[in-house]
Amino acid sequence: MSDTKKIDTYFTPDSSAPVKPKAKLSRRAKIIKFIKLALPAFAALLIGLLIVLPQLKKDLHDVTSDVITPEKGELEKFHMEKGVFYITDYKNMVNNFDADILDETEPGSKIIKMTNPKGTIPTKDEKEITIKAPIGFYDQNTKLLTLQNGVELIYTAGITSNTDEMFFDFNTSKAYGIKPINTKSETAEINAQGFEYYKEKNLLIYTGKSHVTINADTPEGGL
Repeated sequence: MSDTKKIDTYFTPDSSAPVKPKAKLSRRAKIIKFIKLALPAFAALLIGLLIVLPQLKKDLHDVTSDVITPEKGELEKFHMEKGVFYITDYKNMVNNFDADILDETEPGSKIIKMTNPKGTIPTKDEKEITIKAPIGFYDQNTKLLTLQNGVELIYTAGITSNTDEMFFDFNTSKAYGIKPINTKSETAEINAQGFEYYKEKNLLIYTGKSHVTINADTPEGGL
């Protein structure tokens, strides 16, 4: 007679029955499974970028517009502190000017602004005229020197002149002014509406209405 308990084991497996190992997934199956999991996340990322990119592009544009970039030639602008500026006339004679600051007005303009310039201009009789002013401009294109805001000219013979503005043309070695000028020496004083000075001729001419005051003890011959 058969054992009924033994027969039941054929239809109701228990823990004592051997368990078959799970079959390993193939490489292709793994790739397909990964794609199925990754596709929804990738799709969500794309949707997020479509929403964010227009705003990001706008923000980048705003940042770029706030950046100050140097203009063309700005880095080439001439600047010097406590320097000496040399000016050559048409006879290649060098005239030097000291200044607290030498600064080009615009990049490439070749117009030099001088703060507190002081220089000397040799005369024909081997003497010199010292020139001082608070502000000066020298145009390298035209070789014209402009001094402003109170100009003082000191001649080595002891004559001093003061005027608000004067010009010196290094092409012709001529100085001139169209504003009132006052000249003083130990013997006399001259007030005029303007002046012209010709370096080659060593000639100073007062222009416009002029007034001359001579000291009582001045010897014959004037200044």
